[in-house]
Amino acid sequence: MSAVDAAPVPAAGPRILEWNEISKHNKRDDLWMVIDGKVYDTTRFLDEHPGGEEVMVEVGGQDASEAFEEIGHSDDARDLLKGLYIGDLSPTAKLGKAATKVAASVSSGAEAAKAKASSSGFPFFPLVPLVVVVAFAVYKLLELNS
Repeated sequence: MSAVDAAPVPAAGPRILEWNEISKHNKRDDLWMVIDGKVYDTTRFLDEHPGGEEVMVEVGGQDASEAFEEIGHSDDARDLLKGLYIGDLSPTAKLGKAATKVAASVSSGAEAAKAKASSSGFPFFPLVPLVVVVAFAVYKLLELNS
């Protein structure tokens, strides 16, 4: 019987957790992570994880959804999560994360626009391919005339 099989079952509905609580569980001996809005206590699975414990500890106490999806976990791996489930990320925490992403996106877009507007001079970089083509044409023309 694997360590994952003996998971506690939430008593009366899922436990609702905030980031301030989840983020505290980021060590090898106490490791939680969020995958698709669900919170998992992965501590007892570390020794069994085929990819090693380091990759899991790296995302401990955080949203590991992207890392989990990028690796392309099997259906069996997804089934194992059921035994590690301890609750759900609170709706306000989900909104907070989405708002942070939107704010970061807007901020980086504004910074890029500001940098572009403040740059002085003519943008020579787009002319590089044109210069290369003209130089090649001149070379070929001189080669034919030789």
